[in-house]
Amino acid sequence: MSGLNRVVLMFVLLALLGGALVHFPSQAASRTDIDAAILQLGKAVPGMKLEVELTKTWSRAYISDRIEGALLTMDPDFLNRLTPDGVMFVIAHEYAHVHLDHQKKLGFKAMELAGMPTPDMAFDAIERHPATMEKLHAMNRQFELDADEAATKWLAALGIGACTEDVLRSIDGADMMMPVVPSHPGFYSRKQIICRK
Repeated sequence: MSGLNRVVLMFVLLALLGGALVHFPSQAASRTDIDAAILQLGKAVPGMKLEVELTKTWSRAYISDRIEGALLTMDPDFLNRLTPDGVMFVIAHEYAHVHLDHQKKLGFKAMELAGMPTPDMAFDAIERHPATMEKLHAMNRQFELDADEAATKWLAALGIGACTEDVLRSIDGADMMMPVVPSHPGFYSRKQIICRK
């Protein structure tokens, strides 16, 4: 079996195993929990402005930094797997990316690396160069940890501990306990930040 075939087989097995490990909480979160979380987080994050769209998406939850306010897109199946505390953490984590200007910083870095005038043109150019793309992935991995740290602090300011099974289950990679995408750190790296005393 060639190396490529082994890698493909490994990902297929991990996907099947990940599906077998899916956990559905006894108290699944709902749209009401999203609205309550945004209202509560607004007490810890002054000026927080966020819209939420529930739609099928490959990345479970992601945020778009827009002029009219941030838009969080969340997969309804992912939402059903969360508890209210998990929803609170996911929203705080995603909003931290906007609060910390992560998308803008990645765009500027991509423009610098590619020598292109816009982030979109730069990302398109860099995708064809794995060594250059790794520089953006490394930057994004740190941004993920920074967003975890900010979310953990915001929840603490509200009297909510983030180092719980419900919250840890919400983070990317929690189903398989290992990194699957190069742009995100693994479960244990993220847990270290979230559970830091």
